[in-house]
Amino acid sequence: MADEFEFEDEDEPEVQEDSFARFSEAVLYSTDWTVETLLNQLRRGNIQLNPNFQRRDAWSNSRKSLFIESILIGLPIPQLVLAEIPTEKGRYLVLDGKQRLLSLLKFTGGGEGPGEGFALSGLHARRDLQRVRYSRMEADAALEGDLNSFLNYTIRTVIIRNWPNRDFLYQVFLRLNTQSVKLSPQELRQAIAPGPFTTFVDDFSADSREIQRLLGRSSPDPRMRDVEILVRYLAFQTHLADYRGRMKSFLDETCIQGNDSWGQNEQTFRQLSGSLDEGIRTLFRVFEDQLARKPGSRSFNRAIFDALSYYASEAEVRESMEENSELLRPAYNELFSDPGFKDAIESDTAGIPNTVIRLRKWGETLNAVCGLQLALPHTVDGRIQFNG
Repeated sequence: MADEFEFEDEDEPEVQEDSFARFSEAVLYSTDWTVETLLNQLRRGNIQLNPNFQRRDAWSNSRKSLFIESILIGLPIPQLVLAEIPTEKGRYLVLDGKQRLLSLLKFTGGGEGPGEGFALSGLHARRDLQRVRYSRMEADAALEGDLNSFLNYTIRTVIIRNWPNRDFLYQVFLRLNTQSVKLSPQELRQAIAPGPFTTFVDDFSADSREIQRLLGRSSPDPRMRDVEILVRYLAFQTHLADYRGRMKSFLDETCIQGNDSWGQNEQTFRQLSGSLDEGIRTLFRVFEDQLARKPGSRSFNRAIFDALSYYASEAEVRESMEENSELLRPAYNELFSDPGFKDAIESDTAGIPNTVIRLRKWGETLNAVCGLQLALPHTVDGRIQFNG
C-alpha cells in the first residue's frame, strides 16, 4: 500500500550552487575500526544511533544475519561514513551505514526495543551457526574463534571533520546512495538536525494511528514519510508566509527553528499535532478511501493533502465538513475538472503559485458548501498571505 503513494519530486536542485565554494574546507580521513571498537563507541553514545532510529529498523533479522555472516567469514562489506559533530569532538553523526551499525548493536544485545540479541537465521555459508545468539558465542568455548573473528573484523570508516554546512552533508548523503535506495529527505533531516523538535515529530508520528492509517501502515514508516507529513503540516500551520517555493529548504528550516524554539513553542507544536490527528479522522469520515486521491486513483497525493489538512486544523471547519459531507464530496470531485486545480496538484507542486491555487480553491469550496468565511491565500511580493 505505501509503495503506491505519490511522493512527488519537488523539482529542486540537490544543493545550492554557492555552497560548493566551501566544500574544500571539509577534512576527510579513513580509519579501520574493529567491530569491537564500533560497538564500544555505540554503547558510549559517541556514534549517534538513538532509540528513535532503532524503532524504524528497516532490516529483517534474516538480512541482519547475512550481514553478520559476512563478517564471520571475512567477506568485504561497504565502508561507514561518519561526520564529527562540530561542537562535540569525538562524537559522530552517521551519514552511511546506520542499518549495518544497528545490526551489530541488535545482534550483541546493546540496543533498545524488540529484536535484541536475535538468533542468527537464513545463513548460507555458516549453517552451523543457525539459531546461535551472541550470548552463546560469548559463553561457549567452542565458538571462541568465531567470537574473536567477529570482534576483530575491521570495517573501513571515513570520518568527515570541519564540514562547512548542512548542504555539504546532504550532498554526501545523496552521492553515497546513488547506487542504492536513496535516503528520504526526512531521514536526512533527522540525522543532520537532531533536537527536541525532531525527536517529538518522530515520536508523535510513530505513535499516531491516524498518520499510519493515512499511509496504509500499522507501524512507523522506515523511510520516515510519516514524519515528513507531520513536519509539512506544522510548517504550513506555523510559518507559511516564509515559504519561498523550495519545499526541502522550507522543511529543513522548520526542523531547525523548531529545535531552537522548542522551549517557547512546545505546547503549540503539541496542540497542532493533535489537531492533525483530529483532522485526519474527520477527513476519513468525509472522503473515506478517496482521501487525498484523484478520482479513480489509489495513490496518495501530498499536494492535495496539504490543502485538505490545512483547513481541517480548525474544530469549526471539521464540524462543518462532517455536517455537509454529502454536498462536500461531489464538490471535491468537481475540483479535479478545474484545469487550474489539476495543474496545481500534478506539476510544480512546490511552487508558490500552485501552492496558493490549491489552498485557495479548496478554501473557496469549503466557504461555498459549508457556509464558512475562511481567509483565503494570495501572494504579495512573492510571499503567501491571507485575506481577512
